[in-house]
Amino acid sequence: MASSINVSPLTTDNYWLRSMWLEVDRSGVGVATFIPKDFVFEGGLSKRQGVTTQRDTVTGDQQFFKLDYSRRIEDIIALTDEATLPDYARNALGYYRDIYLGNTVYEYEKGSETVANLMRDLSLDYCDVYSGYSDPLDFLMELSGRDADVLQVAKDVPREIHQPRNLIYFGAPGTGKSYELNKLAIGGDGEAGCFDKDNVTRVTFHPDYTYAQFVGCYKPYSDIKEPKEDEPIGKIEEEITYRFVPGPFLETYIKAVQNPRVNYLLIIEEINRANSAATFGDIFQLLDRKSDGASEYEVDVPIEMRNYLAVFLPEYATNAHISDPVKLLSEQMRLKSECERLCLPSNMFIWATMNSADQGVFPMDTAFKRRWDFRYMGINDGSSKLDGITVPVGEPAHMVSWDSLRRGINKVLLDAGVNEDKLLGPFFISPSRLRDAAHFTQTFMDKVLLYLFEDAAKTKKSKVFSIEGNPTYSDICDDFKARGELAFKGMKELASIDDGKDVEAEESDNIGNEA
Repeated sequence: MASSINVSPLTTDNYWLRSMWLEVDRSGVGVATFIPKDFVFEGGLSKRQGVTTQRDTVTGDQQFFKLDYSRRIEDIIALTDEATLPDYARNALGYYRDIYLGNTVYEYEKGSETVANLMRDLSLDYCDVYSGYSDPLDFLMELSGRDADVLQVAKDVPREIHQPRNLIYFGAPGTGKSYELNKLAIGGDGEAGCFDKDNVTRVTFHPDYTYAQFVGCYKPYSDIKEPKEDEPIGKIEEEITYRFVPGPFLETYIKAVQNPRVNYLLIIEEINRANSAATFGDIFQLLDRKSDGASEYEVDVPIEMRNYLAVFLPEYATNAHISDPVKLLSEQMRLKSECERLCLPSNMFIWATMNSADQGVFPMDTAFKRRWDFRYMGINDGSSKLDGITVPVGEPAHMVSWDSLRRGINKVLLDAGVNEDKLLGPFFISPSRLRDAAHFTQTFMDKVLLYLFEDAAKTKKSKVFSIEGNPTYSDICDDFKARGELAFKGMKELASIDDGKDVEAEESDNIGNEA
């Protein structure tokens, strides 16, 4: 019967399984492997007739027990070679270690007998401190001097996020890269994000962005000057000093190291608009990640950065109000050891967006790119969010679907030989501007026509625009104001929404002619 949350979950009939979280590995052909992560057991209620009551009723107070499967395995493996434990305890732990490492096959009868004998022997040898009913692993942790709470800070892993540590969203302009990345990070549209909003840092790269700004450097710093005793209250003076000022990368790194149980994310918008190799500098080496998410390699810390870390990393443990002196010392020592080298922890994620169609961007070399996972945003991804949005075109104006107009222009661009990464995404013009019918024509000229004239169709104007010869930007704007979509070569007039026709159904007819 499940009678108490304080009794070991290993005790027979104490809990029944309520739920479990499993990972699924489908890499094998025709095989799916289920990998347990944690379990939730329910207890405190008797559901068996005649156990706690003669009536067929449920009695007691419902309670739950969550078992951290991964950490339990790690603790068992770590204790197997602990010399301070009795031989019978190390033998019992060794049996389960070999099971977890795949060296032996689990047998239920032998496994149950091993645990029962371990609990019995511990209760005989340590009868004044161990009852024989509670979890033997917790007691063995205390017996070995590996207090579970002391190890909590250093060993516990944060909530697992099933996303790459280094991730880049890329695609044509207006495909919603930033929106989708932000939704994945902190949530949106009714979906939960992977990170708490307070644990996300965002920075935008630009051509003049440098390593000093991204990672950190010595620079002039304005500090408040302490007033003298004879100075009037409220008088504030600033003095300029020099100090090491961390950038967004180092700030995120420090938080992740100080809080190993919390996940942190650094978002880099437009990562290829700066010289990425120069901006990342030596920390580029840290982007190689092991299977657990930590850096494969470490890099030495420059002396000025080391001095900064030596102050602010261990100081966090003091300010965290850890009352237990053993825990405080353990945490201070851990943080102090982190000052000697840089190694990305598994709880630090770096995500970015990239639009390779931008003019004047810096190319990424292959060595840099292979350290990232890339996620492509298709040219029509998210277009369903704009269903029902219509815009006025031509004189006299007629209302057409924005998505139909955009797709028609993209078809013209593709026929003219324009690369896909220069096409128009659904959000090339923001929905709020699309709904402003009174100013749509001006917005379209400022954003779409200017982009096509100066970038996407710069060398293919005769194949994209209906005006013959070498038209000026003014010529193209005037033509669009007068004829709307017919300003683009190969397009017929789109079905007007006012006609009650199905725009999508006619799209293939209206936008299918060769340029």
